[in-house]
Amino acid sequence: MNTVYRERLLPKWWVFVFITSLIAMLSIAYGAAISALVGWLMFLGITALTSLAMFFGSPVIAVSDVLEVAHARLPLQYVDAVQVLSSEQTRDARSRRVDARNFVLVKSWAASQSVLVTLNDPNDPHPAWLISSRHPAELMSAISSSAASVR
Repeated sequence: MNTVYRERLLPKWWVFVFITSLIAMLSIAYGAAISALVGWLMFLGITALTSLAMFFGSPVIAVSDVLEVAHARLPLQYVDAVQVLSSEQTRDARSRRVDARNFVLVKSWAASQSVLVTLNDPNDPHPAWLISSRHPAELMSAISSSAASVR
């Protein structure tokens, strides 16, 4: 099982800065009320825990002999078509105008573009998968080439 593509959908840098700013405000308040040491310990501890939670809570996309998105797995022999969607197309694909049965993993705080994977499995309740990606062209290429080699 050779991994062809792997991506972790971490939040963008500004999300980390925003959360750290909120933690800093809380730590300053407690530091002023109790002591500077308590404020610094709160800041360091909560920042470390929050960063770890954001890292390990971010979904992973991997392509090998299957497409893995977070904890969902799709055998590549069921992939019919793959296409990259722009930011606008991704917004449209998430709307009610598209099939509500689609499997959707769109993290707008991580990436604005996505990849739409259409399936040819009549037994699958999801006719397509919509997946956020920072590198949608690379993901599309990995899925397409791996699916072609499985067939």
